[in-house]
Amino acid sequence: MARDIELIHRPPTGVPRRAPPLLFVHGAYVGAWCWAETFMPYFSGLGYDCHALSLSGHAGSAGRERLDWLGLSDYQADLAQACAGLAQPPILIAHSLGGHIAQRYAREAPLAGLALLASVAPYGLAASFAFMGWSAPHLLLGLNRFQWHLGLETLDMALLRELLFSPELGREQLASFAARAQPESSLALAELMMPHPLLMVRNPADLPCLVLGVEHDRIIPHIDVRSTAHAWHVEPQWVNGVGHALMMDAGWETAASRVANWLITGWG
Repeated sequence: MARDIELIHRPPTGVPRRAPPLLFVHGAYVGAWCWAETFMPYFSGLGYDCHALSLSGHAGSAGRERLDWLGLSDYQADLAQACAGLAQPPILIAHSLGGHIAQRYAREAPLAGLALLASVAPYGLAASFAFMGWSAPHLLLGLNRFQWHLGLETLDMALLRELLFSPELGREQLASFAARAQPESSLALAELMMPHPLLMVRNPADLPCLVLGVEHDRIIPHIDVRSTAHAWHVEPQWVNGVGHALMMDAGWETAASRVANWLITGWG
């Protein structure tokens, strides 16, 4: 049975490229909207056919009332349906939790390419939570309060900026993000806290892959970025001047241009 999921589409506005379609996969607490004002118009202007998925329970997709019962397998099924609806296997551009879902999918189905941006590592979130608990326990506490449906007012704007963004992001943009953010599935987060060691091995070595880490990420530590790159047989690349939510930060073009350069190298 078809899943009721939101897909945002932006066809090429520049000269169309002879490249596979791009499918953007968001991370926790957001939806396809996080790509809609930055990465999607940027890449459609470069001639790419762009699509963005909202996972079940997020943004315009069905399932918000049962969000806490949605697991990683549900999100992977969303991604499989979105890919099946495209004319050819896409290049996935996936962020954070969406990067973990994309890696799971890439082990089982054909893809043209895989770009992992500030992605959760194949083995899950345990190292990330340990990193946050050691380096910034106040950020972990604020995130947990929001996750347990205590309201975004419990995560003040200064804390939100420190967690996800650079100091350069404007107050209006920060408030807009806060107004649209939502809690994440408790089941999916719990599953990510369990070890997934097998996802570190037997990944296809011939799949074009970009692993892009954020130099000063407050959520994903460097060891996770390096481990992800190792799992996909590539060297990690790094971007500076943005926070974890790199597609919505003030310097989002820096990250987008790194992805664009990778795309040009592989597909022209």
